[in-house]
Amino acid sequence: MKKPRNLKEIEKIKEHILDTALDVIVKEGYASLTMRRLGARLNMTAPNIYNYYKSKDEIYLNLVIRGFNMLNTMLKVIIDESTEPIERAKRLARAYIAFGLNNSSYYNIMFTYPTPKYNDFVGTALEKLSEVEYKISMGIVDFIVKEVAIFTGRNIEDSSVLLDVVGIWSMLHGMVSLYNSHIIIYTTGNPEEMYNSLIDSFLEKINIK
Repeated sequence: MKKPRNLKEIEKIKEHILDTALDVIVKEGYASLTMRRLGARLNMTAPNIYNYYKSKDEIYLNLVIRGFNMLNTMLKVIIDESTEPIERAKRLARAYIAFGLNNSSYYNIMFTYPTPKYNDFVGTALEKLSEVEYKISMGIVDFIVKEVAIFTGRNIEDSSVLLDVVGIWSMLHGMVSLYNSHIIIYTTGNPEEMYNSLIDSFLEKINIK
């Protein structure tokens, strides 16, 4: 009789399934992620994968949760380490870009690809799991709104604060997208330096203190 796997072995297999699924999504698209295709990549049968995840959507949601946890941890470290608002704002913006460049596979399923989002799972068996990702991502938005309010000396309820957050986010997302698509190199030989200058310039414009 085959010895039952221990929790450490099970977790290792689940992580390997997630890593392989992410590779399929990035290289072939979310629609191409099927249990059969995943099984072929893993040298496992589709029924065996179901012992670890109930569906491809459950696999996908675990990937997105993992990605947002990674981003959240990066940003929270800066919040905890930095006390000066202007320097903290610059570090947060640069950390977001660094996450997008160094973890492009996660970034794309989180922000770029037309993959399912929280509203797509409302009313389904996966709503509670999707809610985990939703709360993490909205938590990031909430503390960034708070940071912009502090940085600009405005009340957090001021609608212009959220406007600036969306403006900053749109700019940073554009920077990540242009870099990861290798388009920016046709404009400048040093995108990192240009990005740092753009971040500094934009933050100076919205700092109304």
